[in-house]
Amino acid sequence: MLPPVPFRISLLALLFATAASAETARFALVVGSNAGSADLPPLRYAEADAGKVARVLVELGDVPPDNLVLLQGRKVGEVEDAIHELRARVARAKANPEARTVVLFYFSGHSDGEGIELGREALSYSRLKTLLGGTAADVRVTIVDACRSGRGTKEKGARPADPFTIRIADTLNTSGEAFISSSADDEAALESGEVLGSIFTHNLVSGLRGAADASGDKLITLGEAYRYAYDQTVARTALLTAGAQHPSYDYRLAGQGELVLTSLQKPSALLVLPEGAERSVITDVLRDQVVVEVGASAAREAALPPGQYGVRLFRGGQSFGGRFVLSDGARKSLSWDELAPIASSTQVARKGAEVIRAAPEPDWHERQVLAASVGVAPSVSQIGLLGLLRAAFEPRAGSGLSVALVGARAQAPSVSETALEARGGWRWVWSVGPFFFALGAEAGPGLIWQTDPTGTGSAFAAVLAPRASARLSFGGPFALQLDGETALAFTVVEGRLTALFRPSATLGLAVRF
Repeated sequence: MLPPVPFRISLLALLFATAASAETARFALVVGSNAGSADLPPLRYAEADAGKVARVLVELGDVPPDNLVLLQGRKVGEVEDAIHELRARVARAKANPEARTVVLFYFSGHSDGEGIELGREALSYSRLKTLLGGTAADVRVTIVDACRSGRGTKEKGARPADPFTIRIADTLNTSGEAFISSSADDEAALESGEVLGSIFTHNLVSGLRGAADASGDKLITLGEAYRYAYDQTVARTALLTAGAQHPSYDYRLAGQGELVLTSLQKPSALLVLPEGAERSVITDVLRDQVVVEVGASAAREAALPPGQYGVRLFRGGQSFGGRFVLSDGARKSLSWDELAPIASSTQVARKGAEVIRAAPEPDWHERQVLAASVGVAPSVSQIGLLGLLRAAFEPRAGSGLSVALVGARAQAPSVSETALEARGGWRWVWSVGPFFFALGAEAGPGLIWQTDPTGTGSAFAAVLAPRASARLSFGGPFALQLDGETALAFTVVEGRLTALFRPSATLGLAVRF
């Protein structure tokens, strides 16, 4: 599906001509806020999205580090102060009468449809536009990635302008503003646990790193970046139960020249993906962030900084992965021979809302897990084996916290023993294909009851239990789980503090949700 109005903002070769007669200065204010007002739950990736945008603007967008301000988790007042500082910087740049100036504002976070939210404070779209207009920059570009952000393009008096043709090679002779939103005025913006970010910003950054280069000239224009982000966002969300997410835009520009957002002509390093991939996902290993995704019809070159990367390529219903290192100035052509088959996963959620599942199946590491298992352990009173019943909850199936309830009972002809424990713990998880392995420990209070012909006695205990676990995924939400532990129960026996050793093993079923 195409955007509702042809998007060919004609602003060519802005800011990359060192020999041009007119100097162009670029400024950027990049804002991310996971927290929103009202009772909305915090977002997971908005502040990380802002960091990704800031990096690509500095690395490939000809924005000097001194001209970029990155604000993550800040207040409205700090954003307004930063815009006032931009105004002063633009004024200094325009002291040269031939200078041209561009200000780019980006926001990722919550929105109530009337403005952007930073914690429990809000900045209305009308106020934001007034502040950015006050910078007096020749061109102002605003990009908002938030739910219902399309209302920002509906301000009274705003309407899409007619497209115009690119004719300038080395200078920018355009003025005005453009406002791009990640969603329509009645739509939710979506986050993805697979790409660890907003779907729209993920596609926008992927386009800016090379995937949007439809012309093959190694210059990513605003029009190309928007078109790529629009097409990929709609395609990625079209089959979700919430319906497709449709980015939108409004622009009021006059003049000639095409606004180039990034250049691949002199990248720090370049990755060339192999032909035949239906989808390619590139991850910065050290940051644990997905930095680029490339579709089947997109350009196969991605500009990246030097570093260590992981890659997943999808072809014919299968996925293939591998790792590689890019050095400064390198141009690496990746081949299928360097990749091995791996499992794949996708998780998509509304910004600050419920999870929406999409094929392929979500990753165990990004889901909550409830596990129930049975097993045996020696009894304290040495009357035989205790039968164990264990129920555990993991807020995240990967490395992290867990809570558990453990009940045990043993029965002899005239003696019985019952134990109940409540535990909290931490575990470290490793995965190999469908297998998951974990090492960790749990601790908590317990109560032991013993009944014999003389009556019933009870004792409190403090339990410390180093643990090892193995889990085999069946596909879908279920997995077989095997646990072993060497618990120590510290309790008072006949007036003395005693450590009781109780190894155990359990077998059960884990369910993700």
